[in-house]
Amino acid sequence: MEFQIGMSPDMQPQQTTSMKASPALIALNNMLVLSTVELQHLIQQELEENPALEMLDVEPEDLCERCGRPMNGGVCIRCAQEDQRLAEADRSDYSVGGDDDEFDPLLLVATPASLVELLLRDLRAVLPAEDFFIAEYLVGCLDEQGFLDATTGDIAATLTIAEERVISVLLKLQEVAPVGVGARDVPECLCLQLRRLAEEGVVNPHVETIITEHWHDLGEHRYGAIAQCLNVEYDTVVEARDFIRQYLRPYPLAPSNEGPSKTNYVMPDVIIREVEGQLEAEVLMSERSFLQINPLYQTLARQSSKGDAAISPSERDHLSQYVSRAQMFLTNIRQRRETIRRITQYLIENQEEFLRYGVRHLRPMTRAEVAEGIGVHESTVSRATANKYVQLPNRSVIPFSHFFTASLNVKDVLQELVDNEKTPLTDQELVELLSERGFEVARRTVAKYRNQMNILPSTLR
Repeated sequence: MEFQIGMSPDMQPQQTTSMKASPALIALNNMLVLSTVELQHLIQQELEENPALEMLDVEPEDLCERCGRPMNGGVCIRCAQEDQRLAEADRSDYSVGGDDDEFDPLLLVATPASLVELLLRDLRAVLPAEDFFIAEYLVGCLDEQGFLDATTGDIAATLTIAEERVISVLLKLQEVAPVGVGARDVPECLCLQLRRLAEEGVVNPHVETIITEHWHDLGEHRYGAIAQCLNVEYDTVVEARDFIRQYLRPYPLAPSNEGPSKTNYVMPDVIIREVEGQLEAEVLMSERSFLQINPLYQTLARQSSKGDAAISPSERDHLSQYVSRAQMFLTNIRQRRETIRRITQYLIENQEEFLRYGVRHLRPMTRAEVAEGIGVHESTVSRATANKYVQLPNRSVIPFSHFFTASLNVKDVLQELVDNEKTPLTDQELVELLSERGFEVARRTVAKYRNQMNILPSTLR
């Protein structure tokens, strides 16, 4: 006897639909997460692997003032083509793009800006034109650690100018560069950092004297001899040593195991600067180096698509694969830049008081709020701001995550209260003082923030 098992209506197969990310979207999301330094490495890797992609280096004077792309014989072909298309569109009700739209030999994308380009850009903004060549030479003399690998006298002799001019430009370089860059030795590097810390209110009265006058004794741990020369207690010298260890670094660009860029200096991905009273965002991209699809590959791919060239199937596949890959790569770089710019512009519009007046004016904000404001998914904002840093109008560099850390303003006030306390304040007293300043925080929250800031309890302070 055979039995047939039937299906009840609720056991019928169900058709379901699921969203699957395209390879282009996956590639864009992966690129969004990268910092500027990591993107530079990815571009170099793509240039090595994809023969259809190439780097084009140009001088700033060879760029079109209208679109920023390189010119050919004093003419921007891209703008000329665009003007011609607009003129043709005016003569007809519509214009139809041909195959040339798909394979544009002038498709260019600026590469991420390098530290050298940032230094030269900032120096040109503060130096007279006749000193630009000195700035370029000085930047070229910086070694991998950020030190000036030549004396000002030798540089002056090479450039056949007065040493005073070289020193004047060097001081400007040390002013606009990451703190410590442009120093001629470790003590000078540390002193440059000390001056920057002093502007932020972080000081130790004996550190600079110890660095400039007792550097070798400090290196040999002769703290007693230093204390005797300065007429201070032994523990005072130890405190100065601890200050140096905590706040200073001997090599401004030396390799480090911390941070996405693996250097002590964090290169900003975006600069927010004030221009004629308005805050503007600039995603750092090169003014000299552009990526483009190799013109030969463009031409052959176009001919192949039209059947105009005797190209074998394997060659046609090769052209299609690498040209399409290069197009997607360039498109993703452009979309990455535009996404970061839109996010930063939204932050400028909603955090202007913080950007102008400091962390006390930081408004609590979430990534979801930014995503809704610019019309993207929250995960896009998370990827686009991860591992990235922004330079504020006061030239300080902070991670994008600070815009989404509501506790920063509270911690800033908390640190001020502890720094100015005459007698150690308990957590409950800190709660009350914070409340007087408009910050309603629970006692356990104060204790949590205090621990995060390495502030001891009142009984141990």
